[in-house]
Amino acid sequence: MKFTFTLKILLVIFFLAEISVAQHSSLYIPRNILKAYEKGTRSYDGKPGQSYWVNHSDYKIKAELFPETRTIKGYAWITYYNNSPDSLSQFVLRLYQDVFKKGNGRDWQINANDITDGVKIDTLIINGRGIDFYSKQYRVSRSSTNLLINRFPEKIAPSSSGKIEISWSLVIPKETRLRMGAYSDSTFYVAYWYPQIAVYDDVDGWDKQEYGGTVEFYNDVSNFDVEITTPGDFIVWATGVVQNAQENLTPKIYQRYRKALNSDEVVRIITAEDYKNENVTVGSKKNIWKFKADNVPDFSFAACSNYLWDGSSTEVDLTGRRVFADAVYPQGGKFQEEVALFARLSVETLSNDLPGIPFPYPKVTVFNGERKWGGGMESPMMCNNGTYSNRAGQIGVTLHEIAHTYFPFFMGTNERKYAWMDEGWASFFTFDLVKTMEPDADELPGFVNALSYSLGSDFMLPLVTPSYSVKTQGYGFMAYQQPAIAYLILKDFLGDELFKKCLHDYMNTWNGKHPLPYDFFFTFNRVTGEDLSWFWKPWFFESGFTDLLIESVSFEKDKNLSATIKNAGNYPVPIDLKISYLDGTEETFHKPASVWKDGKDIYQFKIAKAKEFKRIELISVLGPDSDSNGNIYEVK
Repeated sequence: MKFTFTLKILLVIFFLAEISVAQHSSLYIPRNILKAYEKGTRSYDGKPGQSYWVNHSDYKIKAELFPETRTIKGYAWITYYNNSPDSLSQFVLRLYQDVFKKGNGRDWQINANDITDGVKIDTLIINGRGIDFYSKQYRVSRSSTNLLINRFPEKIAPSSSGKIEISWSLVIPKETRLRMGAYSDSTFYVAYWYPQIAVYDDVDGWDKQEYGGTVEFYNDVSNFDVEITTPGDFIVWATGVVQNAQENLTPKIYQRYRKALNSDEVVRIITAEDYKNENVTVGSKKNIWKFKADNVPDFSFAACSNYLWDGSSTEVDLTGRRVFADAVYPQGGKFQEEVALFARLSVETLSNDLPGIPFPYPKVTVFNGERKWGGGMESPMMCNNGTYSNRAGQIGVTLHEIAHTYFPFFMGTNERKYAWMDEGWASFFTFDLVKTMEPDADELPGFVNALSYSLGSDFMLPLVTPSYSVKTQGYGFMAYQQPAIAYLILKDFLGDELFKKCLHDYMNTWNGKHPLPYDFFFTFNRVTGEDLSWFWKPWFFESGFTDLLIESVSFEKDKNLSATIKNAGNYPVPIDLKISYLDGTEETFHKPASVWKDGKDIYQFKIAKAKEFKRIELISVLGPDSDSNGNIYEVK
């Protein structure tokens, strides 16, 4: 009897919860995410709930680079602030470079010469107590790339902090290009390199996902005070602002650096002639480079003894605040002397156009260290990019990686779980500037064509599928092409002004926190005053394809042309119709994807007072088309 009564009560509670959710959204919400809404940390209007919280840390790190052995040795003092309502008896630290450890699992190809013994931990102290890795008291364990301390003698209570000290060392890979590496005996980019406290959030608790090489960022915003010791002829560029450049650079180089900080024009800070004359650093056997960075989710650095350095700056807001944009690159590289310009224009465009929010950091450095391969990798205030044989490629990678400043860094999105929440936006922001700077280069058709090919294949999964679980060849399409095109289609039917209003509301509300896809969806719903589930569901929650076709064409009274367009797929896409007339002229007509919002699969495309034509064709401008059959109607 007691069991029956309890079961009835539970069923009623569950039923009422389902009704409550249904009243707010018709989107499927997984149970673990639904709990966040029930706890009040998130709300159905897309805003953080009254009970929302996010944790953060202060890192003080002293490290040294040993180029001859490709080794980093470091010591870190970390203060972790627990703003959650939970008392924490566990810590999870990420040891990313254990991805190179012999025997560990990974989803990235590793050169056999880069296999190591992983990250070596020499000292671990928590709240003043030394941790014995073999002690049963603390239950310390290492999984693939995580270090778990499972039992503290004293829990870290809400609104309090815990302190960690840790010393470690690792070997920088030489052959494998996994976001960092030793590009020569004198050129290093170092990322994912320090023991990092994992995210503890309101949805999953500790993020214990292993780093296999594919998925990237999910970090809390933190403050960094970092000292990096290198041989005396090395320059260091890093996340944050250098605090002691004058101590390490010769007066001539330092004055050029200071000039570049306030110059609209590109300043050649270090030239080939400077290296030839040995007129770059002060000549010490070793130098310590000091950096500070506040409110950033990660820290990386580059070190080199022979790269050129250019820089300039630009104003980004009404206060006159300037952002320093610099480029570091090998001598003799094609298009490299323009990269500082590309970086400055990227900062200007992102600040003033889309997303149209002033660049949040004081500087950004583009380090073009990779000469074997293209591509790039973002870090806060830093980019580790490849060199390209064409100007458009160099522009594109520069803008794309700098665009990541907003997504994921400024916003705090979980790229491990939803790669499309940052890669899609970075791709979306890149289209216009590349075309503006290089008119013959247009990345959009390539994205549309790639998506036309991939949609409807069994390797394409719904975008809300956690990215760390996607092991198919569709990962790239799902992270880059599909969301970028979805954002473009969304902007097309909302209009530029309303789209930007929605985007600003979302970014201003959630920056520095950890927004989920639902926070994005619900924010746009609230600002538009419309349930956009007709768009969200197919593009983000379903598998499917796009396929428009011309079903029939006819002339009505007064020479009004009527074309019946059928949507044979399940994704709403814009209609772009090109008409070739008998007099040799052509005309294109456009309808946004919102013509399908009522759920019908037929749309009557009407053109008043049309001239006689010989051909009507559906063309792919924003909307991909998985099947070109039925796209052309010709008068015979």
